[in-house]
Amino acid sequence: MAADDQTPARPQTPARPPTPAPPPTPAPRTAAPATVTRDRPDFPVPPEDIAAAARTAPDHWLSVTDRHWLGATDDEVPPPWAVLGRWRSDAHGEIVAWEPNPDYRPSPAALGWAPPVSDADAAVHLAATGYGPDADVAEALAEAGSVAVCVTEDGQPAWTRAPGGGHAVPVFPASPRALADRLPPHVMMTLPDLLDRLPPGRDVLFLSSSAPAALLVPADELRARHEETATAHPPAAPARTAVRPSTDTDHPSKRGHDE
Repeated sequence: MAADDQTPARPQTPARPPTPAPPPTPAPRTAAPATVTRDRPDFPVPPEDIAAAARTAPDHWLSVTDRHWLGATDDEVPPPWAVLGRWRSDAHGEIVAWEPNPDYRPSPAALGWAPPVSDADAAVHLAATGYGPDADVAEALAEAGSVAVCVTEDGQPAWTRAPGGGHAVPVFPASPRALADRLPPHVMMTLPDLLDRLPPGRDVLFLSSSAPAALLVPADELRARHEETATAHPPAAPARTAVRPSTDTDHPSKRGHDE
């Protein structure tokens, strides 16, 4: 059973195997952690893997890390925002307390979001939850080549008010699972075509097709990523068409005359 099963909001959230918590480091907290002891009625039942780990590590705090966080190495200490909380074992190896982490950021899986439909959709999942950089969204859009662009009745890009007061055109990744009647009016556009239609000062609002997530992508950044992608992956030269010799029996070869 995953350690995340003890999170009240999302009992199905996957979590990494428990490990002894490292020494605490000073970090700003949004609220003081509320320790729930075993004698309280709201004490959550420890998962089996946590109870087993406690028996091998008496008198320890056992941290639970969101599985969606991936460190550069197995030994990398997770950031505070990727830790759901920690369990306390007593001197006999029994779980006696649970301390939720007020700074924990739920990952897409912890929020119960559906699987992404594309690389760009996956990138916006991670960026919206703080598990990935915003720059990955622009890069994934550049590599996708085309997107679904929301349009008006006359087929022109639609505009919406973006965070900060500017305007942006909403776009989203095409999903084979989406029902056509549930999608907003849109047309598929290549990225160069979309960028050519953007007036100065207008950006792109990328909407996830599988989750309530969105990210404002500056047009200049998208152009830069597209140019980098085009330079790194230039279009392949057209293949040559092989010319086959004539086999018309009405025009025999010279060799045929000689014979």
